Amino acid sequence: MVVVGAAGYQGAAAVRHLRSLAVETRELFDERDERRRDRGGDESGTLVADFDDPGSLTSALHGTGALIVVLEDPATGPDDRLRHGRALADAALEAEVGRLVFVAATGADHHRLACDVSTATEQHLREIGAPATVLRPATFMEEVPWYWLSRLGRDLILATPFEAGAHLPLVALEDVGVLAALAVTRPEEFADRTIAVAGDIATPLELVAQLSAGLGEPVRHEAVQVEGVFIYQEASTPVHDIDWLRSVHPGLRTFAGWLDDGGLDLCRRRL
Repeated sequence: MVVVGAAGYQGAAAVRHLRSLAVETRELFDERDERRRDRGGDESGTLVADFDDPGSLTSALHGTGALIVVLEDPATGPDDRLRHGRALADAALEAEVGRLVFVAATGADHHRLACDVSTATEQHLREIGAPATVLRPATFMEEVPWYWLSRLGRDLILATPFEAGAHLPLVALEDVGVLAALAVTRPEEFADRTIAVAGDIATPLELVAQLSAGLGEPVRHEAVQVEGVFIYQEASTPVHDIDWLRSVHPGLRTFAGWLDDGGLDLCRRRL
């Protein structure tokens, strides 16, 4: 197995889960990605290629049974990610990689450019006939402490780009990585599917209630507008088959479970 994006949260989770199953797993980096130098460990588990050189990519993927692609290098822009996504798909097909899993960036609150890149990459996968599974993660639970929850004076505020009653699909980053790993190890359940990924659906008011209880002080919600962010206008539509996802990944976290499993500590550290 080969994972692109192993230096990020989702890719790293996929690598951890694959290795926990004793699956031989290597991490593929673009030669310009300096994060590969920080990975440590056995360098035999690291592959390096020029993502702008089709021959280099194809050579790196030769003999690979499955490929997981998560395009989350913060040093690359939308154009780079789209070009690399297409190049990886082409190289996987040329190298006769058996299975490909593409983890998209199309959550309800993702920036429009990220959504456009993912949509265009998915379209390319279809056009070339790549044997691909596409995972479409919902809003990450980690965005609560990273971006939404803050202290203003004595007040704790959850500022979201959603109205208080919007039903918001949520997923933990770790669970996306685990599901990506499952998609390549259990192809009979995941092959050639596009799957919306969430572990819970909650309104901002429900999030506020759980945060208030966990933090031991009141949290209030504010709806804010964020320029360039894509808001899923039909957020109340239950398009995520959470029951099925939990049947294949019983550890799939609810928001409450995520809070108990380190999320609450993360919130405290970020305040």
